[in-house]
Amino acid sequence: DRPDPPRALRLSGVSGTSLSLSWSPGFDGGLPQHFLLRAEGPDAPPPPAALVTSGFSLTLGGLRPATPYDVTVRARNARGDSAPARLRAVTS
Repeated sequence: DRPDPPRALRLSGVSGTSLSLSWSPGFDGGLPQHFLLRAEGPDAPPPPAALVTSGFSLTLGGLRPATPYDVTVRARNARGDSAPARLRAVTS
């Protein structure tokens, strides 16, 4: 089956140009999974692509200072993507 969404998405660090995030994995659907992260902010250039990791934390860099971002994290396995876990965060 498709994986469950990541749980307990939280901000673990902030700088002027980066957001550090961590989460707990949901049920993997019985298959290997990885995670896709994306940050979108108003008046900020769209991200060129989602960042992918097999771990449970990642730092998103190259962001604009003092800008709010809507961050989404989705789990993905061979059957598809989970619903997103969402977080709103502001760079310093």
